This record gives sequence, C-alpha cells and structure tokens, in this order.
Amino acid sequence: MADVKCRKCNENMMKRGIIQSGNSKYDLYKCNECGAEEMKAIGVNPKYHR
Repeated sequence: MADVKCRKCNENMMKRGIIQSGNSKYDLYKCNECGAEEMKAIGVNPKYHR
C-alpha cells in the first residue's frame, strides 16, 4: 500500500482505523505533524450486495 501524504504539510500520514458508513468502508488517516485527518474510500461492504 502506498503512503498517504498530508495535503497541508506533505508529510506521511498514519492509519488510524476503519469506518463503515452505509455500505462503504473508509480508512482514517491522521498527520502526526499538523494533526489533519483524512478519509480514503477502500471499497463497499459485500453484505449489502448479495
């Protein structure tokens, strides 16, 4: 998996966890330098698509 860069300070972000919203899943990332947070879509939950 490629490193996620912060849009504010261009430093690497650390993965903080996973959130599920509806049928979509997102990775949560947080920057250690400036504290910015970002969500990246990682896919759909297969149990909604049978």
